[in-house]
Amino acid sequence: MWNRQQVKEQAKQIMKRNYWKMFVVTLIASTLTGEKTTIIERVQDFASNNISYDTSPIFYSSNFQYIFYSFISIASILGILYTIFIGNVIVVGNNGYFIKNHDENPELGEIFSGFKGNYLNVVKIMFLMDLKTLLWLFLFIVPGIIKAYEYSMIPYLLAENPNLSADEAFSLSKQMTSGQKADLFVLDLSFIGWIILGLICCGIGILFVLPYPQATRAEVYLNLRDFVKI
Repeated sequence: MWNRQQVKEQAKQIMKRNYWKMFVVTLIASTLTGEKTTIIERVQDFASNNISYDTSPIFYSSNFQYIFYSFISIASILGILYTIFIGNVIVVGNNGYFIKNHDENPELGEIFSGFKGNYLNVVKIMFLMDLKTLLWLFLFIVPGIIKAYEYSMIPYLLAENPNLSADEAFSLSKQMTSGQKADLFVLDLSFIGWIILGLICCGIGILFVLPYPQATRAEVYLNLRDFVKI
């Protein structure tokens, strides 16, 4: 069906043709989605902020504590809402750009395509994807990771068809990743060296590396898509 060397080589060929535009798209998408690109991380951050405490003298003031934690809680909630209604939609648009970039030269505005189609449907399904993954992770870490890979094709499916129902999106992603999860996991591991290399340059170097794994994952999606009826 596909192998790691094949999809990575395909991604490299695409990068030779259109690297700098891919870099700009990745930069814009990374900036707009923020460091935390999923509701899972936002919720985890919200939870940790609300159960942590500080023993320094200034925190002995109950009023200061209340104001401080209220501010942190509001900021976390706003971050969750931003991820649900904006960040996740940009993730879908970003994936749509890399799908089209396989054989086209799409415009930069493609990363905002999720707002132009069935926006609320995209918001709903991406929220359900994150929520289900989060619940699995709360129950068991390993099954949660497996489910994350099972749902990993959903943003790509929505990029091509924002009118899919939730049942269709989850079912198609499950079909596409059946028997593929271990390979997808190994594929992600294969980029660790590149990510470390990018982090060496004060962390900013990772922005120059990110187009490579994103293009590769899009190639995986295109390969898997051919084996299911969409």
